[in-house]
Amino acid sequence: MKHSFNLTPLSIAIALALTSHIAQAADENSESKDLSTLVIDADSEHSSTSNNFNYVSKVAQTATKTDEKIIKIPRAVSVVTREQMDDRATISVSDALQYTPSIQTNFYGEDNKQDWFVIRGFKQANNGLYQDGTRLYSSGFYSWQIDPFMLERIEVLRGPASSLNGQTPPGGVINLISKRAQLDDDFGSVSGSVGSFDRKEINLDVNKVINDKFAFRMVALKRENGTKVDGVEANRTLLAPSLAWKISDATKLTILASYQKDDSDPYLQFLPVEGTLTSNPNGTIDYDTALGNSDWETFQREQTSVGYELVHAFNDSLSFQQSARFSHMDINLRQMYFGQYSADVNGVGALLDPTGARSDIVRLASTADGDSDAFNIDNRFIYKFDAGNTKHTLLTGIDYQSIDINNKDYAQDPITADGNNPLTVPGVGTVAGNPNFNVYNPSYSNNIVLLNPTTLATMTDADLQTTKTKNRQLGFYVQDKANITDKFTVMAGARYDDTSNQTNNTTTNAKTDVDHHQWTSNLGASYEFNNGITPYANFAQSFNPLLQLNQNGDPAKPEKSKNYELGVKFQPKKFDGYFGIAAYELTKENLTRGSSNTSTFRQLGEVRNRGIEFEAVANITRAITLVGNASYVDSEVTKDSDSKYIGKTPSQIANKLASIWSNYRFFDGQLAGLKLGAGVRYIGESYADDTETNKVPSYTLVDAMASYQWNDYKFQLVAKNLLDKEYISTCSSPFCYYGDSRNVIASVSYDW
Repeated sequence: MKHSFNLTPLSIAIALALTSHIAQAADENSESKDLSTLVIDADSEHSSTSNNFNYVSKVAQTATKTDEKIIKIPRAVSVVTREQMDDRATISVSDALQYTPSIQTNFYGEDNKQDWFVIRGFKQANNGLYQDGTRLYSSGFYSWQIDPFMLERIEVLRGPASSLNGQTPPGGVINLISKRAQLDDDFGSVSGSVGSFDRKEINLDVNKVINDKFAFRMVALKRENGTKVDGVEANRTLLAPSLAWKISDATKLTILASYQKDDSDPYLQFLPVEGTLTSNPNGTIDYDTALGNSDWETFQREQTSVGYELVHAFNDSLSFQQSARFSHMDINLRQMYFGQYSADVNGVGALLDPTGARSDIVRLASTADGDSDAFNIDNRFIYKFDAGNTKHTLLTGIDYQSIDINNKDYAQDPITADGNNPLTVPGVGTVAGNPNFNVYNPSYSNNIVLLNPTTLATMTDADLQTTKTKNRQLGFYVQDKANITDKFTVMAGARYDDTSNQTNNTTTNAKTDVDHHQWTSNLGASYEFNNGITPYANFAQSFNPLLQLNQNGDPAKPEKSKNYELGVKFQPKKFDGYFGIAAYELTKENLTRGSSNTSTFRQLGEVRNRGIEFEAVANITRAITLVGNASYVDSEVTKDSDSKYIGKTPSQIANKLASIWSNYRFFDGQLAGLKLGAGVRYIGESYADDTETNKVPSYTLVDAMASYQWNDYKFQLVAKNLLDKEYISTCSSPFCYYGDSRNVIASVSYDW
């Protein structure tokens, strides 16, 4: 991608972006290559939505809804740039964040239904994912998964963030910044790749400046791939056009649209704890075992969105910004998962497993068939003014979010059975199929029947129930960022939310209606010393409504969280880099156990996470780039109505995380154009259940990359999990999940 120098090779442009010492990057004997004026540096003059070929980003918008220097934000903020994603051949948002502090990604293994994260010791998915500053409103299986190829960068704000965004999880928010049309220059790239598991991909990214008012960009992708699991394959098509319109010097409109189609099998394998983490007489279940029949299972999703970003400056002090997006999704899911070992099924265990071999399991099925419509709009005024020695940036806004879901599903997940082998059950009679499945020697039937898990009667489409879900949020917020003599920054904000969550089972006429009104706030301060060191402190709150009822039929209280944090940031003067360290205490209350609207439901829980995290991103020299992080969290249940949980660590939470990635680029000699990179990721121990009965071992993974730039061509080879380590990513009883196998991706790209 080029800026104002049409004859300069992209290889030099990327190299320059990695270092502040750019003057030496030019070959003095090359014609038409005066690069002394080219500086690609993410400073305050660069928007977080512009092209930036650099590992080090100095600005972010997620914490303030405006572009702000990270060093001045009294919050923990991380940025994964486009170049980081390219160098590691990122295949998902979870994959992109594997070298980001305090984030435990892919803790189910790679998933094609949605991205999963643990941030600061709290699990999150649906509620914590944003795109271009507005929420990707998801619920259950109706969850958005954004392909990373359409992204310019990913910003992570760690800690509660409800005072700007409304209902969010306590760990923080992940904001995906889309590629968008640029008015400064024409550029483009096309690439193809092949890899492990019959991976084949071609993608395109082209920006065209139509005139000084309009620019158009098209991002497109087509991919087919298999997985480590036998017979599980995926197919993805992506189109993401955008249009930039400079209406006037004071007004700019950017239109963003996307279409993504997944025609795949579901990746995740919900394997039993026994036979993976704990012993089984038959040994360990094979790493590539598929629990489901690929001819029966399916995961089909079409997600379409169209939106815009409008910016208007009334004058130098006052501006207005509006972001809006409408999204539609269609889902068809059928997936089998582990239910029980056949020998353990009440009443018929001896019939299903008469030899006691403990090799057969009973599988259940998750199903979903329907669609969702979501709408988001965020309106905000930004007013900048001076009061004595203090420069204020006052942000006030109103936003609205909604999602409507129509879903067909069974009231209970059915048992899957082999219809070619009817079974006679004493007291029941002949059952349409045999539910046994030998997980150690799989045999896949071409005739699947579904059985009622209570009566063993055959289930058909007539048993499907339709549920309509309507969720709404209206929020009013204000935040003031005050810079006092350019050194001392104070940021304070408050928000009021009115939320409504409704479900209506139109088949049974069962309804729930939960409304909440909630205030949240944040307060932070930082001081920037002349040497680049900036200590800071902050307090922040968040909340998340629960669509559940207590034993009396009354709405459950929303989950609430609060965070106290102290940290130090450092931006060195002698080289391009960023360092940060933070310590925090993050508490979530009103946790729930049991089933909604039953006697088993209770809401008297609190989890307290205390942690420390370190981050480093730096272009150490002209040739060396480094990304490193380490974090530790002590996660503990401090309150619960059942004393057996108090003092325990929740399942799937790794106590230690660490990673380091480094590149070395050759600029001179016979190796000029070659870049080598390698990374190591460490994920600490976690527990398989909430009572600390079984522990999942820690594991360490190695990644590597080599690329060569020749004129406008780039050849790259990336290996994820280079040593092909077999490991359990996490367990949450009764399930365990194997991690990803070695994945090698070779690509060639042409840029102009």
